Amino acid sequence: HDENHPHLASFYNNIGIIYDEEKKYFEALDFYEKSLALRRKHLPPDHPDLGSSYNNIGIVHSCLGHYDLALDHYNRSLKIRLKSLPAQHPDIAMTYRNMGLVYENKGEFEQALILL
Repeated sequence: HDENHPHLASFYNNIGIIYDEEKKYFEALDFYEKSLALRRKHLPPDHPDLGSSYNNIGIVHSCLGHYDLALDHYNRSLKIRLKSLPAQHPDIAMTYRNMGLVYENKGEFEQALILL
């Protein structure tokens, strides 16, 4: 079996989701990062699946209290999603919401209000 097969990216992502839902954040992060690595290798740089990977990694970092890392990944996700999705797509709104919640958790309420 080829460990670099593109279909493994979705498989790894789904395992990450399961760990994320079980609040096993380090395990989730490991699988999300494996998924991202394969997606970066096989997809164009503005593919929506890359935006999803960065968003998922941002969620885990946010749950771990790594707010700056979360924002970095959300910004990467947003940049891709703004390029690759229609302006009113719900994934774009979700990324803004996630960013707003991080700013709220950091106590940066004015920045949070802009995004929420």
